[in-house]
Amino acid sequence: MPFINTRTTVALSDAKKETLTAEIGRITSECLGKGENWIMTGYEDNASLFFQGSAADIAYVEVKTYGTPSSDGTSRMTAKICALLERELSIPASRIYVAYFPTNEWGWNGNNF
Repeated sequence: MPFINTRTTVALSDAKKETLTAEIGRITSECLGKGENWIMTGYEDNASLFFQGSAADIAYVEVKTYGTPSSDGTSRMTAKICALLERELSIPASRIYVAYFPTNEWGWNGNNF
């Protein structure tokens, strides 16, 4: 049940969001073992973000998961997300943060797991 939310200073077209969603789904499934049927993505583009005092293109990605993923899986996921955003949005990996938030309390369909 991961929720992957991407905030970026870059403007994202609907087509770009669809491309990112497909790739993030593949990456999450591969690195965290979560089925694409359970992955939710969100995008906040044109965000007011600054890093090292600069508003140059930047991204902050939150990965919220039910349960705690392995550190090997999150390390691989970070590398792949950075490569994806570098390729698709031209944001250097050095200007991308990826944060992980595991929880054992997750609700869906009127109940908690």
